[in-house]
Amino acid sequence: MNNQLEKCYFELAFTELAMDYYSLCERDKELQEKKSEAVKSNADNDSFRSRLEELIGKCFKSYDGLEETGKKAEDLRDELKTEVETLVRRIDRLELEHYIDIRKENPDEKFDYSDDDEAAKAVLRSIFGVNDNALINERIKMAVYELPVRMTKVRFFDIVKNALKLYIGLGKDVLSRMIYMLESASGLAGDAEFGDADLSQIDSEALQEKYDYLNDLAGICNYICVIGRCSDEVRAEEREKVESLLKLIKASSSLDEGSDAGEAEKILTELEGRLEELSEKRLTLEAKLEGYLESEGKPDEEAVKLESMRRLMSTSVYAELEMAEIGNADETDVESEFKKLSEKLDIAFKNGNRALNRARQAAVLSTLPVFFNSRTEVMDYVRESLSACSNIHEKNTAVSKILKMEF
Repeated sequence: MNNQLEKCYFELAFTELAMDYYSLCERDKELQEKKSEAVKSNADNDSFRSRLEELIGKCFKSYDGLEETGKKAEDLRDELKTEVETLVRRIDRLELEHYIDIRKENPDEKFDYSDDDEAAKAVLRSIFGVNDNALINERIKMAVYELPVRMTKVRFFDIVKNALKLYIGLGKDVLSRMIYMLESASGLAGDAEFGDADLSQIDSEALQEKYDYLNDLAGICNYICVIGRCSDEVRAEEREKVESLLKLIKASSSLDEGSDAGEAEKILTELEGRLEELSEKRLTLEAKLEGYLESEGKPDEEAVKLESMRRLMSTSVYAELEMAEIGNADETDVESEFKKLSEKLDIAFKNGNRALNRARQAAVLSTLPVFFNSRTEVMDYVRESLSACSNIHEKNTAVSKILKMEF
């Protein structure tokens, strides 16, 4: 099983690398044609791109030294992760400012509904108008974010504390990720607290483009990391299967401007079918790996390597690669994390104005897992939020955005 899965990862990583890199270059062309602001954003990251292209070239030029190439890709991945984390904090902080800006009171505005109860019914129909529970939960979270926040700090912190109790028994790393997300969403993580002068210079669309771009680069880094982890034996046996992919890499404009685009499209079509076969094979073999890891108290070195490759090939671009004994969170862990988070938020509330504090609360409440136990609780929350708000523009904005939810 081990050798089969490693071979599958090797071919799959090369295939995904070639296809994703080609797509990245095609998107560059589209942005250039549109003269998008993202072109400048991407150009600002030429250092990341040039280093990545150098690593891609090494993967296809020679199989010698691929282990070292994989290590360099992992270093680049770590740098991209740091850059993206900073970017996410800025996006979240900018979102707080946007939340405040679109809710500024307009004294002349009239309510779009006859009363709060009619508006609440419209919101509830929008939330529960589907039969998919996962979709309903997503709509609840969005509604919680958009609805006016009018609650005491005591109630707010009670909701947060009770919601975090859902993490008791889950991995400590899962709890830590949620705390980080809450801090980032509320503008408290890292260097998220920057001034209005900086914010005024930021193009939110360009920020999002940059975020997507860096994640695309990191995804390609992951494939190179997988290739670097494969044994010499696997590389030798599977070499012929990936030779044709070099044509697709050369068809990418930044490496070979004189390449044949038609040839590239032909290769892409052929690869799609092969990719489907490899993906099905991968799922079967990974199920066996997971069964082995669950049954073994201490997995062998080969299984640990395969697990790191599985994580690199997952949809989580920055997944932890080490199989550390993290353990599960208990009540004491949750209480400790809540205490640290609540202290940070409490200081922020004391230093912030009312509009910013409400934006922070909305961001935190909508980031938490759904904390309602029944539809009745959701109904009560919606009605209370609307009836407690005297800002007509804010209510109109909230209800309008909820009714336009697209899922």
